[in-house]
Amino acid sequence: MGSIIRRLVPGRLRRNYATKFFLGLLLVTAVAGGVGGFVYVNAGDQLQDATEDELTTTASLQRDQIDEWYRGTTSNMQSLRVSVSTMQGQPEYSGEAIGNALSATVERREHVVAAYYGDSRDGELEITSGDQRFMKIGGAGAGTLREPIRKASVQAMNESGAAVGSTAPFQISGDEAPYMLFATTVNGNRNETIFLVADVRSVGEDYLLDHESGTVVLTDAEGRALASTEENYTPLADANTAGYDPSAADTRDGDTAFNSRVEVDGQAYAVGSAVGESVPWTVATRVPTSDAYALQHAISNQMLVLVALVVASLGILGMTLGRNTVGSVRELSDAANRLQDGDLEATVPTERSDEIGDLGRAFDDMRASLRERIQEVERARTNAEAARQEAEAMRRHLERKADAYEATMTEVADGDLTARLDPDSRSDAMTSVAEATNRMLDAIEGTVADAKSFAAAVEAASDSAAESTTEVERASEQVTESIQEISVGADRQHDNLQSVNVEMESLSTSTEQIAATTNDVAERAEATAKAGREGREAAEDAIAGMEDVEAESEEAVEAIEALEAEMAAIDELVEFIADVANQTNMLALNANIEASRGASGDGDGKGFAVVAQEVKDLAQDTQDAAADVEERLERIRAETDRTAAEVRATKKQVAANAEDVRAAAGALSTIAKQVDRTNEGVQEISAATEEQAASTEEVVAMVEEATTISEETSAEAETVAAAAEEQTANLSDVSGRVEHLASQARALSEHLAAFDVGNEAVDVDADAAAVPFQFGESPAK
Repeated sequence: MGSIIRRLVPGRLRRNYATKFFLGLLLVTAVAGGVGGFVYVNAGDQLQDATEDELTTTASLQRDQIDEWYRGTTSNMQSLRVSVSTMQGQPEYSGEAIGNALSATVERREHVVAAYYGDSRDGELEITSGDQRFMKIGGAGAGTLREPIRKASVQAMNESGAAVGSTAPFQISGDEAPYMLFATTVNGNRNETIFLVADVRSVGEDYLLDHESGTVVLTDAEGRALASTEENYTPLADANTAGYDPSAADTRDGDTAFNSRVEVDGQAYAVGSAVGESVPWTVATRVPTSDAYALQHAISNQMLVLVALVVASLGILGMTLGRNTVGSVRELSDAANRLQDGDLEATVPTERSDEIGDLGRAFDDMRASLRERIQEVERARTNAEAARQEAEAMRRHLERKADAYEATMTEVADGDLTARLDPDSRSDAMTSVAEATNRMLDAIEGTVADAKSFAAAVEAASDSAAESTTEVERASEQVTESIQEISVGADRQHDNLQSVNVEMESLSTSTEQIAATTNDVAERAEATAKAGREGREAAEDAIAGMEDVEAESEEAVEAIEALEAEMAAIDELVEFIADVANQTNMLALNANIEASRGASGDGDGKGFAVVAQEVKDLAQDTQDAAADVEERLERIRAETDRTAAEVRATKKQVAANAEDVRAAAGALSTIAKQVDRTNEGVQEISAATEEQAASTEEVVAMVEEATTISEETSAEAETVAAAAEEQTANLSDVSGRVEHLASQARALSEHLAAFDVGNEAVDVDADAAAVPFQFGESPAK
């Protein structure tokens, strides 16, 4: 962004702070003026919209109230029509009832001043109620009312039978107040009509509200004023000349309209209006533009003053602060240019106490700092020259010491390890180098001496090692032969263990089969023991059942004996019945005799004869029944005797069987105990067999493990034999290498003899050759 501005702005303008400052000031002034103008215009539009909303809303609210009054009045007319129609259909119908209904309507409905019921054709009103001026058609208002009545009734008839007609507002002679007439027919009969007279001015007085700075006017569809909040207005006068014409509005929104400026008698007004829905009347609210737009004018004037103050403030700022700042910046720029040219005596302005003053003081401090830095540079230049001369002398000294060190190192390279560097020098570094080199030469000398001793020791040890290697080689051959014999024995042992393993596996399989069979026998013994116990329990249950049968047999014998006693008693009773039958038979015989006697005399013996016959028949029946009972009792007695004999025999047999069952129960108990002991033995055998099988499996596992170990031993023996053979071969190779090492040691001794060292090493004897030697140790003196 900055690069774009730099390309667009000319270079001369970029280099001049004063020009940039005043151009920026003008730009800020222009922006402030533009913002102020935008706020001025926007605020005016918003305030005008607010004024329009206020006026149209006020008119709409009052219009809605008047519409509600009109709808309520027409609804009341319809209710009144229904009431009058109902009254006419009643037997006790009278005009007084209709008059009372009309009076109630006048009293109940506001703004209704009179009510009529009569003929609409000639204006004759049969019943009236309300204001006395409207009571008689022949009065002062007769001529005035007749035409509205006719128009209202015609309008009502042109609608449906339930419609309510109304007239345009009109005036009564001698009264300035406008009225309107509502009419509706009764039962659709044009000659019977109900009329209501409403005072329109009182409607306006109740529903039109005074505006705090304006006027509210109610006009009809013809533009005539019906009511107004003005004290001096002419009713039913043309209101269009007063600025209430909605058709001349600037804006319309449905049934509302607004005119921002209307000239009336040289006065400008803002007018908002609303047209009714139920009745085509218009409510208009008129406010002088000086009051409607007073806030807009006030805000606009304040914005102009604010913009003027901003512009003036920016001008004063540019003429005072800007001019002073530009001058100070120019002085600082001149001082900076002189400092750049090398004039450290240039005057820098430092009187200001703000940031520009701080900048001037910073320039002044920078000038003083530059002066000090220049002086320090001069002193450093002098010191550098002295240091250069001293460095030149040191260079020459170092060259001489380097030549001396080179000569000494040449002697060392030629083999004289006793030569040393002279550490005396003016340079600490050269002294450190000489001392370190001397220590290194000492270490090299000691190392070479150690190497000579070591070479001698290696030569002696190599000879001894060659002899030892020969002996070890012979021993290795013997070890190889022994290991081969061990390997053959291990193979035989492995074969034997495999045979044992096969036999043990067969034994383990047999043991497992025995264990399985033993377990099966144990299970069968357990089942047998269980069956024995169940048989013993069943025998005990059978003994208990036989004891119950024996007891029941005894009870049956006792019952049969009691039955025999009862049979004896019945036998006696049958004998008694037979005796009675015989006696009855004798009685019948006597009756027959008496009847015969009565017949031989002159008496009537038929009665005795009949009775005698009946008694005889009864006696015969009784004898027959007694004989039958006796026969049956004989059969029962015989059966009872046989049953008693069988029960006694059964009792004896049950007693005998009970003894047998007790003996069987005892035998089953003994068998159960023996089977339990047998089961315990079989269980012990099964457990022992399972333990033996487990032990056999362990032995098999151990044999398998021994076989594995034997196999591994055989393999290891073969490996060891191979290793022994390889060792023998390696020893042969080692012997050759030892001999080669001895020759190398002799060659090393010959090469080390070229170096001169102090305190030459003595010869190494055989004992010294056997002792381990480490580099860094001093050789034996």
